[in-house]
Amino acid sequence: MGQKSNLTTLRKFKKTLNLLSYNSKNFIFIFNFLKYFKFLLSIKGVWVFFETINFIGNKLYLNLVFFYRSFKTTKYKRKGIKRKEKKSELFQLKNTKLVNLFFSQFDLFKNNLIVLSVKNINKELDNSLLNFLFNKFKKFMNILFNRRFNLFIDFLKITTLLCQNKIESEQFLFLLGQIFKALPKRSHSRFLVFLRFLFKTILFDINFSKENNNIKGIKFIINGKLQGKPRASFSCIQEGSTPIQSFNKNISFAKVHVYTLMGAFGLRIWILKK
Repeated sequence: MGQKSNLTTLRKFKKTLNLLSYNSKNFIFIFNFLKYFKFLLSIKGVWVFFETINFIGNKLYLNLVFFYRSFKTTKYKRKGIKRKEKKSELFQLKNTKLVNLFFSQFDLFKNNLIVLSVKNINKELDNSLLNFLFNKFKKFMNILFNRRFNLFIDFLKITTLLCQNKIESEQFLFLLGQIFKALPKRSHSRFLVFLRFLFKTILFDINFSKENNNIKGIKFIINGKLQGKPRASFSCIQEGSTPIQSFNKNISFAKVHVYTLMGAFGLRIWILKK
C-alpha cells in the first residue's frame, strides 16, 4: 500500500521565505536572528504574525506584520525615587537586549543594504464588529479570563481580524492555545462550550454582518488528558462545512502543542474560507 499524501502540503500556499540565496550561511543566520527577534518582541507585548525574507543581490528585505497586545495603563508610585531618576530609567535604551541585538548582529551581515518594513495590523480592525463580539462574549470574562482581561481583549481583536480575512488559522490557534494553557482541569469542559458558542456565533448568528464574515466552516480537534483523566482522549467540534479531502477549497490548516501542568495537548484547526 502506498503512503497517503498530505493535502495541506499539496494545496497552494503563500511562500513566506525566499530560499534562492547565493549565500546559504547568510540565510540561516538571518533566519535564526528573526526567531530570536520575534522572541524578544513577544516579551515586549508584540506578536509577529507574518514575516517575509527576500535576498536580491546584496540587498536584504525584511517584511514584518506586527500585532500589538493590550495593556492596562497603570501608574506606579515608588518612594525615594526622584522625578529625574524616573525619566532616566524610562529613556535608557542602550542596555536593552533589543537594541544590542540590532547594533551587534547587523554588523555581521555582508549585505550592502538592509530594508526593514513593518506593518501594524491593529489599524485594520473593524470597530463595529469588535463591539458586537464584546457584547456576545463578555459573559465568559469571569469564567475563562479571570485576571486575564488583556488576553480577553486580544481574543476579541484576533477573532475580528480572522472574520475580516486579515490573518490565517495559525495566529488564531496560537491564541486559543494561550487561553487553554492556564486553565485548570475543571475548566476544560467550559473551554469546549466556549468554542462551540464561538463557532456558532461566527457562522450562524443572524446579527452578524455577512460582508465581514469570510468563513464557511470550522473544525477543531483537541487531544490530551482532558479534565484530568488518566488516559488521553480527544474532542472534536465542527460547525459548517469543512471538506478537508478536496483540493479546490480554500482551507487553512494549523496545529500547535500546548504544554500545561496536566501534560501536553495537541490542538488542530481547519477553517474553510470563501
